[in-house]
Amino acid sequence: MVFARFRRIAEKSQVALHEQYKALTGQIPLMYALMFINVFCLAMVTYGDVPVWLSLSVPATLSVIIVVRGFLWMARKRSVPSPSKMRRHLAGTIVMSAVLSAAFGAWGLFLLNEVATDRITSVALYVFVGSISCCYCLQSLPVAGRFVLLFGAAPVTLCLLTSSDVYLIGIGVTFLIIAAVIVRTLATSQSAFSKLLISRSEMSAVVTALRQSEDHYRYSVDLNPQMPWISDAVGAILELSPKWEAVTGMPTADALGSGWTAAVHPADLPAILDLWHRTTSAPDASAVDVRYRLRDRGGVYHWHRARAQPRRAEDGTILKWYGTLEDIDDQVKAENALRESEERYRLASRATNDIIWDCSLEQDRIDWSEAAFDVLGYAETRTGTSRSWWVDHIHADDQKRVVDNLASLEDAHFNQWVEQFRFRAADGRYLNLVARGYVVRNKDGKPVRLLGSLHDVTAQLQYEAKLKWSASHDALTGLPNRAMFAERLDQALEEARRQGQCVGLIVLDVDRFKTINDTLGHHAGDAVLHDVAAKLSKRLPVGATLARLGGDEFAIILPGLTPEQARQETVDTIMGSLTGSLLHDGRHIDVSLSAGGALAFRDGLDAEELHKCADLALYAAKSEGPGQIRGFTPAMREAVDMEKAMLTKARAALTNNHIIPFYQPKVNLRTGALEGFEALLRIHDQQQGLQPPGAIRAAFEDADLAVRLTDRMLDCIMADMVAWRDQGLAFGRIAFNGAPGDFRRGDFVDRILGRMHKLGLPASLLELEVTETVFVGQLSDRVHNCLETLAAAGVTIALDDFGTGYASLTHLQQFPVHTIKIDRSFVSRLNAAETGDAAIVGAVIDLAKNLGITTVAEGIETAAQAAHLMVKGCDVGQGFLFGRPMARSQIAPILAKWDAPGMIGLCAGSDWADMLRSSMGMHNSGPLSLSESGR
Repeated sequence: MVFARFRRIAEKSQVALHEQYKALTGQIPLMYALMFINVFCLAMVTYGDVPVWLSLSVPATLSVIIVVRGFLWMARKRSVPSPSKMRRHLAGTIVMSAVLSAAFGAWGLFLLNEVATDRITSVALYVFVGSISCCYCLQSLPVAGRFVLLFGAAPVTLCLLTSSDVYLIGIGVTFLIIAAVIVRTLATSQSAFSKLLISRSEMSAVVTALRQSEDHYRYSVDLNPQMPWISDAVGAILELSPKWEAVTGMPTADALGSGWTAAVHPADLPAILDLWHRTTSAPDASAVDVRYRLRDRGGVYHWHRARAQPRRAEDGTILKWYGTLEDIDDQVKAENALRESEERYRLASRATNDIIWDCSLEQDRIDWSEAAFDVLGYAETRTGTSRSWWVDHIHADDQKRVVDNLASLEDAHFNQWVEQFRFRAADGRYLNLVARGYVVRNKDGKPVRLLGSLHDVTAQLQYEAKLKWSASHDALTGLPNRAMFAERLDQALEEARRQGQCVGLIVLDVDRFKTINDTLGHHAGDAVLHDVAAKLSKRLPVGATLARLGGDEFAIILPGLTPEQARQETVDTIMGSLTGSLLHDGRHIDVSLSAGGALAFRDGLDAEELHKCADLALYAAKSEGPGQIRGFTPAMREAVDMEKAMLTKARAALTNNHIIPFYQPKVNLRTGALEGFEALLRIHDQQQGLQPPGAIRAAFEDADLAVRLTDRMLDCIMADMVAWRDQGLAFGRIAFNGAPGDFRRGDFVDRILGRMHKLGLPASLLELEVTETVFVGQLSDRVHNCLETLAAAGVTIALDDFGTGYASLTHLQQFPVHTIKIDRSFVSRLNAAETGDAAIVGAVIDLAKNLGITTVAEGIETAAQAAHLMVKGCDVGQGFLFGRPMARSQIAPILAKWDAPGMIGLCAGSDWADMLRSSMGMHNSGPLSLSESGR
């Protein structure tokens, strides 16, 4: 029972079992040591009085068993066995205690019977004392101690009590009393030990639980990202997690009270302290949740979240604050990144005007972004709409297509949805929208959600339409441009071939448009073009196309005509719009058109050839004067071919150095002195001989060829001037003709003066002849600067063909004109009776005298003409009367033979010209009898 009770106690607490086992590991080896001593002493006392087996064999056997058991228990002190092994060891000890005690007691009985009477008391004392000492060593195991008394001391005591010797009986009674006391002591010890074990067990359990709780708390704190803290009622920190120092680098002790504020970001500290003060001061304060930045041990600030809850007394008074501090820097950064991403997406959406939408197919609901209201104007989009609302606002022509395509998504295997449709906005306009969506499907593959965007492409489509229109129309007049004209012409020709009809093409040009532009400005020119386009558009027959090809050129396509209709349509369409007057900025502008027409399949088989024929007809019309219209004839193509041949001839002449100057003398009509020469262009063709500039007339209209021809003439003229100078000949001033193209390039002055400077020729030896046309137009400023520079350098400026062009008298004051050349058309009619040319010539000469300008008369062929001009006061004469244009090789003999004084008196007689020719050694026949006209 006792052992069972102890087992129950031991089983109740493994800690108690451990304590019991721990105590016995120290007591049992001591017990075996005492038992060994008793056995040894008892054997020595009885040695020689008893048989050898009693004094040697039995004690030797007992000693071996005792030593083995003693060392075994000493070894057990170095390890802690499991509870089950502890119980086995204790049970073995109880059994061995009973066995050894019984053996020891039996040995004692045998010794009492064998020893002499005087030794009985000694043997009894050894046995009893040995049993008592072993019993005391087994107080932690009372049942084993009782076995020792029962089997070890009891037999000897009974032997003494049953003896006949009163002395021995008294000793037995004494042993019995001592045994009773020992049993009572063991019982008391057992109870005390049991209570001690229970108390120690319970205390150990409490300590263990406390230690486990502390470990749990420590591990929880270490593993928990939050740092717990405790403050008093007014907010002073009392306790703080050790993790504080690991995180901030600030010792925990320094952070107590208000020391923790040193780690708070300066920008966050005022608000945090204010909040904490208001919270701890309020009697009804509740939980606190705040974010702020803390400095870590590296000096970097991280976002933290502090939360606190008050602990109150029964009366509601706050006793303490319990809180946590959590590092949320990654969370804040993620939130900021998400916020920035959302903001970027929102701004990008606003920038692109895209509408973001989320359509739940199961809930029949569409959620819209803020841009939906901005673009569509519906307030409903701010709270969400149904799908039917969306469909109802789609253009009726687009609804079925959009709805059908959406419905087809259920059976489709693709997740991208793109659709373009028109959507009615709140203001009634229809917007062109492009929807792009992504289909979200459930596990069964059924669409449950659509997410995407709406992009307003209305402006883009309008811009594309505008670009498309601009690509095919003229911005100024709104008419089809050259590209659309070509397309329409091809279509008309194709249709005419199928129908067996004709197509008429008329090309029109505004007369003097360049002059209008140059004199009145581009705004006036634009007004003229706009007016012409409007008038022509009103007179177009049904099906006709009017186009502006560029500049002042228009074209009309007349499809589906018979040849007779085409001719009549051409006249009726154009003549009504050819002339008219336009009022612009208070000024009347006279407008007329020239036109050329061609008929398809008669004049040209395809569009390109037909257009060329119409252009040729226009060119022919313009050559006849403003306001003319001409139809194409094969002769016009021949004229074009001739112009091409002229250009080819001019290029070949330049390449082969066939361009040469011929010189015609200019004579002082008062003194007969040779004033100089005019250099006239000639082409020296080896096959066709010497040709006038008219042979390459078209080249002077070509900008590049005109400049090249001028440069060639300058090179030849200056080379001749150098040669004559080196021969010591006084050749006077050499005049040459400048073309409008020379002034366009802007380097005319450098081309002239550069050559003269290089050759060492004074600029005063050169005279530049220009026609009146260079004074008007956009080049007038450049011409003025060029002429001023040349005049300042010493080059004289002569105005050629005066009275036949567009010049006004103001030009004589505006430009540096030194010489006026009276056109031959006036001089040639001086011999005719009753003509006004003499008056005109006289007026020009008088005007020149008053302005201090020299006059030169061109085309003098008779002495009478020369005499008349001399009388009128003309300064210089030039013409066949004085000499035809001649090669440079003929100039030196003329200069050497010229006798001006001998010829002065002949001017009044009719033989004056003949004598002049005789002195020059010239005849009226020969290869030089070419017209002096030309460059």
